Amino acid sequence: MRRLALLATVLVSGSLAADTLCSLGDLQRVISVEYESNAIAVPCQVRYEKINEGEISYPWRAERQVGYCEARADALATKFSTLGWTCETKPKADPDTLTEHSASNP
Repeated sequence: MRRLALLATVLVSGSLAADTLCSLGDLQRVISVEYESNAIAVPCQVRYEKINEGEISYPWRAERQVGYCEARADALATKFSTLGWTCETKPKADPDTLTEHSASNP
């Protein structure tokens, strides 16, 4: 059982660092999953941001159910797509791999 939980954590962690940007005209929404720790998939919460309005909410949270937040985020992006929005998932920038650029070296 412990191996199954570890495997689920590893499988989920492959998609941990991603944001989904949904656009319709000038409107933009960002759907992402936030984790309390980079090492494990729970606890987590779904972050929903209305870019134009400057609003952020957290409609779903999971304490123990691995994959719940990811499934809810995917379902929300799918709902937007069915309503005519264009949704694109992009990996988040990993702060450990970012390089610093100066003004003279963009």
